[in-house]
Amino acid sequence: MVLLAKLLWSGLGPKYRWFTVYIGTDVACSLGMLLLAPDPHSTAYAWIWVSTQPLLLGLQLAFTVELYLRISAHYRSFTAMRPRLLWTCLTTAAVVSGLSLFVDVRHMAWKSPLLQGVFVGKRAVTFALAGFAITTWIFVRLFPIPIRPNVKAHWRVATVYFLANAANYFAIDVGLLGIVAAGSTLMSITAGCFLAWAVLLNPRGEDVDTPPLPTDGEIQKHLSHGDELLDRVREIRR
Repeated sequence: MVLLAKLLWSGLGPKYRWFTVYIGTDVACSLGMLLLAPDPHSTAYAWIWVSTQPLLLGLQLAFTVELYLRISAHYRSFTAMRPRLLWTCLTTAAVVSGLSLFVDVRHMAWKSPLLQGVFVGKRAVTFALAGFAITTWIFVRLFPIPIRPNVKAHWRVATVYFLANAANYFAIDVGLLGIVAAGSTLMSITAGCFLAWAVLLNPRGEDVDTPPLPTDGEIQKHLSHGDELLDRVREIRR
């Protein structure tokens, strides 16, 4: 609720539209389950939870792609490469995530095929999205340029959010965590990341940090180094 209010009040909602929609939907689903099925051990609660997961996973994918587009918008010379880079990163993350599911499937603790599919799907999607965020981070590290503080903060928290969710679902799949412990862990992860987003995202973070202009002394120093290099080249040619 606090994060959603912050996004709407600060005017960041339209700039991070799919992220705002995801947060609002997640809050609405949580409130709906509390009102319609307050007992987390009831069959009604389980069915409502299962039915909302495809929508939430789809919105997670949508806001991750939105985040990628916000990052890639800083690289104006890479305009033609954006779609190819997007699909390369997504495909790589999906393949790695799919290969890692071997452990989950082999040691699956759930007996119900429906729950097996839901939890394996959530683990696969969250791990793939974390991998996608990490792959994008590698690209940014290889080609560093000034990026909006909001985009950097959003991207870092999202990476932690997806990695923590993937680890939690893996622990559930193989039986390392029970339902109650997993639920408490997931609530802690969600609350921590939502709080981090609420604190770090602000209107001032939409300004791009630009490096300071070089001083006259720095310019003269670089020019002198260039003259020295030209003199050495001339000596070698002689």
